[in-house]
Amino acid sequence: MTWFPLSLGAALTQAAQFAVIKGRGRVIPALVIVAWGQLLSALAWLAFFLFTGARFAAPLWVWPAIIASSFLAISMNALLARASARGDISIVGPMLALSPVFTLLPDALLSGTLPSALGWLGLGLTLVGTVSLSGGSSWPERLRTLLARRDALDALGAAVLLGMLGAVDRWAATGIGPPSYLLCSHGASGILSTVLAIAIVPRDLARSAAPGNLITLLAYALLGVTGTGMQTTALTMAPASYVNAIRRLSAVLSVVLGRALFGEPDLRRRLVSALLASAGAACLLLAR
Repeated sequence: MTWFPLSLGAALTQAAQFAVIKGRGRVIPALVIVAWGQLLSALAWLAFFLFTGARFAAPLWVWPAIIASSFLAISMNALLARASARGDISIVGPMLALSPVFTLLPDALLSGTLPSALGWLGLGLTLVGTVSLSGGSSWPERLRTLLARRDALDALGAAVLLGMLGAVDRWAATGIGPPSYLLCSHGASGILSTVLAIAIVPRDLARSAAPGNLITLLAYALLGVTGTGMQTTALTMAPASYVNAIRRLSAVLSVVLGRALFGEPDLRRRLVSALLASAGAACLLLAR
């Protein structure tokens, strides 16, 4: 059962990333946060190859997927960083748990199959949990209230992109191996996001090297690298559906951290919603 604590640790690091950005990174543009995170992640995977002597592979046929994943990863992480900085992480985490929902349509189109009974149960639990995040006398009112929040909309966009990114990641990583793919993906994302930051927010990128900002960005990147490493290791020990299902508990941990560190409101309702959304995501993943 070593895969379980590794998967749970990956969930905790993701929730902690949200907390770091809200607590220390509000003044740093999302694009700068993404650039630092992706570049440092690429350096970490490069060090992995240098120290382990593992075989690196990057054939030409995989580069379209790497380029696609770069755009998806930059957009997704920028939305998450903005949502975490400006909103409640107890909203961001549960909303991100919706990502498995957005793999249903691509899977149905590609494979011609509909979800199993467990998959439909997961879809229902996820949607009920998400809508329950906001108060209101009726379900439509709760949904309108939720979608009126900027942090919820940003996190919803990130969930859509994460669902698409997951499909690309699975296809490419299966072909060349996770370490090679992650080095290429993070490297391409880091270079592209840095070029964009130089063009769009050059002064903010320069100020990000200040000691206070640097500590924040290093902590954010280190959490990301650690979480990815734990998840990748867990995937070698257990089926991907099990590992990813446990990682969706980041929604629950985000609610707990949001309350403990920032005094975010509606603990009981948001915690129940996060549990429902996480359970639904787990069902969707296990039903594959």
